Amino acid sequence: MGYFIPYNDLSHFGCPRSPYVRGEECDRIVMMSQVGDAMFKLHPAYQRREYSTIGLVDVEETFFLPRTGMSDDAVVIFVCRLANKADCDTQFSVIACLDLVGGTPADIHAEYWPEIGGLVAWNESHSDWRRAFCSIPAPTAYMATNDIEESYDPGVALPNRTDETGRLVGSLQVDVNLGPRESREVAFMAAFTAEGREALRRIYDRYKDYQRAFDDTLAEYERVIGVSDVVTPDSVINQAGQWSKANMLRVLADYPVGGTSFTNEPGVSSHVVARDVAWFVYGCDFVTPLASCSMMHDLAYFQQESGKIIEYYNALTGETEDYGLNINDSTPLFILASAHHLTATAHQNCLRNLYPAMVRAANYIISQEDDRGLVFCTSRGTGERGIAGWRNVIPNKNISGAVTEINAECCAALRAVADIAGSIGRDDDRSYFARKAEELREAINRHLLNPKNGTYYLNIDPDGNVHTEVTADEVFPLLFGVCDPDTARLISTRLSSPDFLTEAGLRTVPSQNPLYLSDKRIGLEGGVWPGVTWWYAMASATTDPALMVNTLKSSYRHYIEDPGIHNTVPGQFSEWFDGESLVNRGMRLSPWEPPRFFWALLEGALGLDVGLHRLRIAPRIPPDWRWLILRDLPYQDKWVSFFMCCHADGTRFYTTDGFESDHEIEVMERDLSSAVRPLSADTYAMAFGKGGEVVVCLASTAPEKQTAAFAVDGIFDSGRKYLVSIYASETGDWTQVGPYTGDYLSRLSVWIEPGGFSVLRIAPV
Repeated sequence: MGYFIPYNDLSHFGCPRSPYVRGEECDRIVMMSQVGDAMFKLHPAYQRREYSTIGLVDVEETFFLPRTGMSDDAVVIFVCRLANKADCDTQFSVIACLDLVGGTPADIHAEYWPEIGGLVAWNESHSDWRRAFCSIPAPTAYMATNDIEESYDPGVALPNRTDETGRLVGSLQVDVNLGPRESREVAFMAAFTAEGREALRRIYDRYKDYQRAFDDTLAEYERVIGVSDVVTPDSVINQAGQWSKANMLRVLADYPVGGTSFTNEPGVSSHVVARDVAWFVYGCDFVTPLASCSMMHDLAYFQQESGKIIEYYNALTGETEDYGLNINDSTPLFILASAHHLTATAHQNCLRNLYPAMVRAANYIISQEDDRGLVFCTSRGTGERGIAGWRNVIPNKNISGAVTEINAECCAALRAVADIAGSIGRDDDRSYFARKAEELREAINRHLLNPKNGTYYLNIDPDGNVHTEVTADEVFPLLFGVCDPDTARLISTRLSSPDFLTEAGLRTVPSQNPLYLSDKRIGLEGGVWPGVTWWYAMASATTDPALMVNTLKSSYRHYIEDPGIHNTVPGQFSEWFDGESLVNRGMRLSPWEPPRFFWALLEGALGLDVGLHRLRIAPRIPPDWRWLILRDLPYQDKWVSFFMCCHADGTRFYTTDGFESDHEIEVMERDLSSAVRPLSADTYAMAFGKGGEVVVCLASTAPEKQTAAFAVDGIFDSGRKYLVSIYASETGDWTQVGPYTGDYLSRLSVWIEPGGFSVLRIAPV
């Protein structure tokens, strides 16, 4: 994108002749320069950049991809708003450029379509591969050229030419005349379809009202991000929770094979990887569970006759791959994700389809046990064909045989099948798989526990060689409940050592290991993978809540601090970091990291324990957290919301929903939270009603004591008197502040200590 002014119109800017000018004809244009720094705004639905140019011209650029569901077209929209701050008329030429080739062959033809106000281009070898590049309003001039330099800095008005072919760049010029203090918008749209001219025209018609497309996109993100809204006393954790949901939504789409899913490298790969889907479901079940339905049904559809789950399928062609491994992590993770989805949703159709697939997969796992009772991968290959676990892309590496990671997952998977079987009355299945799970757990601790240091072997390979190296894979026996409490504490302590744990998260291999590589092999032998860090946080939830929360916080904070140094985009969960420099070396938007964070936040910190016939909540939070808020968690056929706070006499939940907890639960009749509007920054509110009584719960994330002001709409009768009592976390006691009329209660304020809360109990006199 470039902004130009006519060469003969420079005088009132006080500008000398620009070195970019290649002549003195009046049709010459000169590129305008940015003055000062730009300001960026990153929103889940869009990115915005604001800056000024010479001559008191302000520019606001908004970039977004329309999002209204899972089947949106391949469209990007760029809106620039120009504001003339001068006291005189000003002329601009806005020139936008687009590489028309992309990843296709460089055999592009282009033509101008007046009816859409832009260029339409296609490949000679694939004439249905059509892309549109247009502007709103229609361009003053245009060009499709092989001259890349001229495309973005032409020096003169564009020549309205499309006669060149090959590796084309499209350019559109929109001339804008602004009066004093006037502003205008210019929008540019790029779209692609593989279905020809008419499909391209339909796409243009759908999105030419770019403001509506923008509003619809905002509404879609607000709808999804508003689900399972978690608020804690820590604003960094709160931000991470919201962005994790936005990141999940960004990578989901409908594909030709199967339904809604995501690929292991969105925009590049078409592979839907089973392990990635399984971990994604753990978070997705609490955000958009219908997407989880689609993904799990697809994996069940591609399940092999033996019961084994494939490594991946191609979402465009339906081709599958298992790398020739008799067992890897896909099969147990499919069972675990299916169990999670069934307990979170209780979908009967999913139960009918997934439970038989889970049983087949569980029986297959049992069939792969050796004489020691350990699940055994027979491969002697390397890389994808020789690594049974999640680090399967390490080149020239073999991790097979009896692998601790795989055996821990299989133990948990057999236990999960037993739990589901018991919940649906399949007692024979329950007893059988529960017994096999316990036998496997005993075998793991008999054969894979290292007696020299109390940690687990990485694996015992097919030749019987014992690999003792301690890696981040030690997290799996903790995460899946294989080890006893003493072993869990020992492993957790080892993983929290400085050679493992960095400010950005957990190294996959400790820096003291002679084979440690901080920046090679995709970070799998020394890099920092945030998702592994969040496995560790989840595994530490019951033993050390403060460690869990600090680990979640510090690893997410690394995304937003010094993005120019760390090669990150604030708000986006990138893939892996160099183990030394902590610079991101992988994807800037990894599809598998966000759901793991959200899972650890919900089931770790908030302590959600989801069962097929019950929901239990046992928060595991650090001592300085005195309250929690959860709004609109989808659980089976209801939405769960609560305000939890630590009173002097114990922890208490205020809610309208029934769930189990060791803490006191005050169940109210109505959720009135929408009628209470905080008027102070860093303040959050919920309200509940029962009979004539109202409870208003207020919480603060501010670092200092502040007045929390709020407005209450439509709850109290203006002429009626109400008795008001206030509980303040600062005093740890209830105070009766007297009767007030309903009109007085429409605007209230209370003092709240840093990170504290207040509860107002208001009852009619």
